[in-house]
Amino acid sequence: MNKIKLAGMSILSISLLTNCSNQKEENQVSEMKGVSVADMDTTVNPCDDFYLYANGTWIKNNPVPETESRWGNFNVVRDNNNKILKEILEKSAASPGETGTSSQKVGDFYYCAMDSVKLANEGIEPLKPELEKINAISSTDELIKITALHHKRGIGSIFSSGIDQDIKQSDKYICYISQDGLNLPDRDYYFRKDEKSTTIRTKYVEHITNMFGFLGSSPEEARKNAELVLKIETQLAEVSMDRVQLRDIEIQYNKMTYQDFTKSYSTIKWDLYFSELGYNVEELVVTQPDFFKKINTMITSTSLADWKVYLTWQLLHAVDHTLSPEIEQESFNFYATTLSGTKKMKPRWERSLSAVNNTIGELLGQEFVKVAFSAENKKRVNEMVDNLVLSYESHIKNLDWMSDETKERAIHKLKSISRKLAYPDKWKDYSALEIKRDSYLANWFRVEEFDFTDNISRLGKEVDKTEWHMPPQTVNAYYNPLLNEIVFPAGIMQPPFFTPDADDAVNYGSMGAVIGHELTHGFDDMGNKFDAEGNMKEWWSQEDRNQFNSKANVVVEQFDAYEPLDSLFVNGKLTLGENIADLGGVAISYDSYQMSLKGKERRTIDGFTPEQRFFTSYAQVWRGNYTEESLRQLVLTNPHSPGNYRVLGPLSNIPQFYEAFNCESGTNMVRADSIRAVIW
Repeated sequence: MNKIKLAGMSILSISLLTNCSNQKEENQVSEMKGVSVADMDTTVNPCDDFYLYANGTWIKNNPVPETESRWGNFNVVRDNNNKILKEILEKSAASPGETGTSSQKVGDFYYCAMDSVKLANEGIEPLKPELEKINAISSTDELIKITALHHKRGIGSIFSSGIDQDIKQSDKYICYISQDGLNLPDRDYYFRKDEKSTTIRTKYVEHITNMFGFLGSSPEEARKNAELVLKIETQLAEVSMDRVQLRDIEIQYNKMTYQDFTKSYSTIKWDLYFSELGYNVEELVVTQPDFFKKINTMITSTSLADWKVYLTWQLLHAVDHTLSPEIEQESFNFYATTLSGTKKMKPRWERSLSAVNNTIGELLGQEFVKVAFSAENKKRVNEMVDNLVLSYESHIKNLDWMSDETKERAIHKLKSISRKLAYPDKWKDYSALEIKRDSYLANWFRVEEFDFTDNISRLGKEVDKTEWHMPPQTVNAYYNPLLNEIVFPAGIMQPPFFTPDADDAVNYGSMGAVIGHELTHGFDDMGNKFDAEGNMKEWWSQEDRNQFNSKANVVVEQFDAYEPLDSLFVNGKLTLGENIADLGGVAISYDSYQMSLKGKERRTIDGFTPEQRFFTSYAQVWRGNYTEESLRQLVLTNPHSPGNYRVLGPLSNIPQFYEAFNCESGTNMVRADSIRAVIW
């Protein structure tokens, strides 16, 4: 979604909540749908830690499974979807049908991915032609050609390039060229000096050593190659932007004519590179100029022999999942176990299903929505979007820090936001994609090359506003600033995010807050730099911008203080956009729900008022457990805060929450007015 230590409460609140928990006899069935009373821990003071109050029992009873690095509602819904998808894939693999159909393509891809016996017998044999191409490199020109080939096949060797909308002319496509080539989670992993980071780098070298061993290298040679890879990647990391810098769109928009670009980085034969890719570039955006200054010298200062080792590693790493089970297991040992704490690989069918989702997911989605989606859900979610937009407009009109002129523009942008719900009105055309039962690796390359050809074909064409960037079975949602749109796949429009038989309080607390979250991305610290037409353009007055930045800094300081692990704090700047979206999403959805109550009966269910059900539903959406390794990686690299802070952070800023649970000043869930974050 678009990527604290908190004590005390009033006697009245204790009495009310004690009564809530004691009203239900053991044999009494809860009336409340979409919220699990049994998963709550009402011994916890909701004004002390509302996350544990809403989820404490669930957290105790749901440790992270051995096959996962984290466990929460997103995983539960994903697994439910996967049961349906597995049935579709197994049926398609058994009876693929006519060649060229979506059923044939997903079935044959899945069949090859599932054939572990064939993969084990082949070993690295399918990769040998690609390895030979690298070994045959005898000049810088050939190095550039192989780099271009890798880019066609989704391998991020050295740098990367691609076609996307021009962020300042969103009705046109342009070429972007960017930093790449690192295979640790973040550039800072190469430089952190704490014991954990040092251990990770040591194990990374061991992992690369083991992988080169599969290619027939001696232990000594494999170790030498691994250390060389780390050296080259570290050099690239030195000039790579960090995660916070990568959130700054403006500093990455460095538009150049192709002629100026080739002059600025003249060591590399760019004519040769783009010729191999198959498209003409008249202008492009260089997202990290310092990075390209570095590789402009590295391309010749690093020997061809060293580049061959590096490219071999990039290739092997990119396709390890398509090779023998022992190679896949070795990759899992480092990337899943060492980095994320996952103890056991998922079953083969689930890994193969994931591969289909990640490559030809929209083809699979065409089959998924035929059997797993309710049109009624789409209608009701669409109505919720209408209501949230009205609520958001009211919020904007009542802001005390924004000028009338900027308010008018904000409302125009809000009303211009388009929506995509459930699945595309027009499916992507995969007729040119060939999938066979010859080789898992060959199919993977075919898909990557198909996607690459599709991407570069956009140059000179009108922007396709119908395109989706997630297949419909995905349990997620996003806001796209370049199209000023919100997108909600069918995969997320189901319990617990949307529960058809639950009352509105529950659905507004869950799905409504998700909708509000995505709408708010249009006005967060990045989204608000784009106008209603999707162009990066300043539409704020300077005074309004200063006011917003001051308020956003309150959010940064709040989240900077959260300490998920000893001496490891949330990065308030990295997570700012998502934290603003969470805060805005729940506040907007709450007011939208209150608007929907007009003229309706206000019901207390299972002892919970409508307002209490709303906030409890919101908190239960974000429940989850993490392995320590996964939590560490999330905090260091992810723009989303850990789930508990996505509850504690926003709700501790919302007076309506205080009122719902009778929380008084001085309690942990009530932030003083001087430090309370209020933006939208």
